[in-house]
Amino acid sequence: MQTLPRKNISTLAVEQFEPWYQPVYDLPSGNVIHNEVLLRWRSPGGALKSPKDFMPFIFQSGLEQWLDRIVIKKTIEILFQNPQSNLSINLSQRASHDYQLAAFIHNLICKYGLAPHRIHLEISEKNISTDIDGYIALIRDLKQVGCTVVLDNFSNDYLTFVEWERLNVDFVKIRGNLVQESEYDTHSEILLKSIFDVGNSLDQITVAKSIDAIDTSIFLKTLQWKSVQGYHLKPPSPALSLTNKVEILGVPLDNLSMIELLNMLDRGTVFTPNVDHLINVRKYKEFGSAYNIADYKLCDSKVLYFASHFLGSPIREKISGSDLFPAFYQHHKDNLGITIFLLGGMGNASALAQHNINQKVGRDIVVDACSPSLGFDQSKEESIEIVERINRSGATVLAIGVGAPKQENWVCRYRSQLTTVKIIFAIGATVDFEAGLVSRAPHLVSEMGAEWLYRLAVEPKRLWKRYLINDLPFLWLLLKQKIMG
Repeated sequence: MQTLPRKNISTLAVEQFEPWYQPVYDLPSGNVIHNEVLLRWRSPGGALKSPKDFMPFIFQSGLEQWLDRIVIKKTIEILFQNPQSNLSINLSQRASHDYQLAAFIHNLICKYGLAPHRIHLEISEKNISTDIDGYIALIRDLKQVGCTVVLDNFSNDYLTFVEWERLNVDFVKIRGNLVQESEYDTHSEILLKSIFDVGNSLDQITVAKSIDAIDTSIFLKTLQWKSVQGYHLKPPSPALSLTNKVEILGVPLDNLSMIELLNMLDRGTVFTPNVDHLINVRKYKEFGSAYNIADYKLCDSKVLYFASHFLGSPIREKISGSDLFPAFYQHHKDNLGITIFLLGGMGNASALAQHNINQKVGRDIVVDACSPSLGFDQSKEESIEIVERINRSGATVLAIGVGAPKQENWVCRYRSQLTTVKIIFAIGATVDFEAGLVSRAPHLVSEMGAEWLYRLAVEPKRLWKRYLINDLPFLWLLLKQKIMG
């Protein structure tokens, strides 16, 4: 086995590799099947690098087998620390030449006392095609150890169905391009269905990858697909995903309680969908794309809460942005690592909200605030000025409340430029609530699911079209989802 040359240790240090995760879901139940480990590398300067940035170095240096073992060891340690999870990792093209790999894994599994099926080893169709006999032998050895083996990125481009059957794997993941092409290309759809049918006949779980749009998710449901992975459900994250999803009108909502979220939320983007959001992500492409970058999509509506129960997949708790944000800053009132930038409201709303929040918390947790112009999201100059102001503040949290879809679209465009921000909340009218300029609906009204009616009565000129025209198809679409399953 190769080891990292001494001269390269400072260039590519082991401790600077970071595991990120993207879950695979069972579509009917919304449960997590396993999390795929996606490797990242932290440069000495602190920048996070994706595999396309560091894997060329690995290939040129002939260190693929070295990296395989590093990742396997780290993954088994994570499995030991998280007994409720299963993890998958991608093996390199040269894995079939590491004749002691199965023994290496077996020794680690015994050392940590793990059930071997909890580690899923993914091997791409293209890599297997370069050494099919070698990989058949490796897969046989891995399955003797008890590991779960996954044929990754399969599309019948490099292997025949007969060769696929010879591999005797447990899962098969379909190449993302084939899944996406199947929506509009008949040949691709036939191939996709054939893979699904053969996978079922081989008793293999068939996973559709790269589900990055609501239309693709809906299309797969018409095919009665079971297992899926992609940005639409959950983007890659530094945190393990263990909670299930509840899908309403094609949008997967995180089924979390408030306290669970507060305890786990140390980074990520949080959106709080309501009925209007669910209608508009189907109508507006940019809004739908923005929704795909959210790490958490929470139920912000009692109507959606009741809808989930009607569908037979009950959401545990309604978590509106106006409830979550104050709960968050109170939860972190003594955590000096949490500082907030408020972006939203009209006139002096953000400054008033800043003052009120800091008074409640007893420290300057809100370090700066800005009420942007009405069309700031369409002005690149103003947006860049706001980004620079947020960065200068050093805030670790951005709470943006300028209304949907403006706030979600703005976050999607500019979040990568926010250098200090780790957590982003898109919280609608919450800045105005915190400023004391707008009153929230009475608690009883909200619990009855009639908050929309209260808001319509308070602001009829602004909201009548949203509630009485735009959101009208919701009940029909919900009934359609119930009937079709």
